[in-house]
Amino acid sequence: MKIGLLKLFTLLSLLVLSFTFAEAGLRGMPEGKSKVQVGDKAPLESADLKKANAEGKAIALMFGNPDHCIHCEKVWGNINALMPKYGSDIVPILKTHRASKFWGPEDEAVKLGELYGVIGEPWLFIIDREGIVRHIFMGFAGKTEIENEINKVIFSRKNEHTVK
Repeated sequence: MKIGLLKLFTLLSLLVLSFTFAEAGLRGMPEGKSKVQVGDKAPLESADLKKANAEGKAIALMFGNPDHCIHCEKVWGNINALMPKYGSDIVPILKTHRASKFWGPEDEAVKLGELYGVIGEPWLFIIDREGIVRHIFMGFAGKTEIENEINKVIFSRKNEHTVK
């Protein structure tokens, strides 16, 4: 059976890519499972998280680095695009818990990332007014998906809604 050079190159390329992704995972996708799960009391161990909770606001807590991660940039952009509509009810908080090419993360963000058990980025935790984690996005999250979860937290009666 005669295989053309282009077909052979394509097959070899696909083989190399499949081994690369099988070993390293998809770039931009977090790894594992966080220590904090839906329904858990969120560790609110930083001044900005404590302040938002004390003010009775829900929290969109993102672990990521929009400066060097395209997935983080898109998720953070989606969150910020929703703030004109929901900013009086929910506080967006970004924690850069990993080093980028040019600077290291803040110690507080690293410690918080360890408490949440997040590896990789982006991670987005939607936390209700009582400090309970109501939804976790692992990896890219679209604007519509984020808005749906924000609506559940903000507009649910005393935050009594079905936890996914």
